[in-house]
Amino acid sequence: MVRGLQHLAHALILALVVAIPTSALLGCYRDNPCRDPTNDGMCYCPVGGSCRHSCNGSIPNCTLGCAQKNGECGVSCMDDCIALCTGAQTCDVSCGDRCSVSCEWMKDRCTAQVGQSSHVNCEGAASCDVHCLGSCDVHCAAAKCRIRCDNPAECEIDCGVGGGPVSCPDGSRVCGRPC
Repeated sequence: MVRGLQHLAHALILALVVAIPTSALLGCYRDNPCRDPTNDGMCYCPVGGSCRHSCNGSIPNCTLGCAQKNGECGVSCMDDCIALCTGAQTCDVSCGDRCSVSCEWMKDRCTAQVGQSSHVNCEGAASCDVHCLGSCDVHCAAAKCRIRCDNPAECEIDCGVGGGPVSCPDGSRVCGRPC
């Protein structure tokens, strides 16, 4: 009986050693300490940690949870991406269509490149740089934002109280900061 359990334990360890690197190649890659063994598309960064997460097209949804007084956070994914970076030091996001990015009250900077039908919330952020590749809406109340839109007519920008965005010579628009 004990011998059978030892063989089972060795087989399980071998399966994990092979499965973990293989799953990273097929779906998502997460640096330590970013792990969620129950769902390949999710990454929850522990309190105070720094995490990077990336998913390829084989994962239908990709989520980064980095809103627990985290340091440097980042996610790169295809469509239907969620990046929760509220209160982190920095957050770098690159995603396709229908993405939702939360960069409220960032201590340093948030950089987001999003596709069609995406939403970026930068409320209270020290610095938020958004590039919209399609239609998107960006909320920048009480924040310092620069927004670049491939098609400015498809971008909705909310600067909060005090007026709308200022157009800059380089084609970008800003809220709460100079060009």
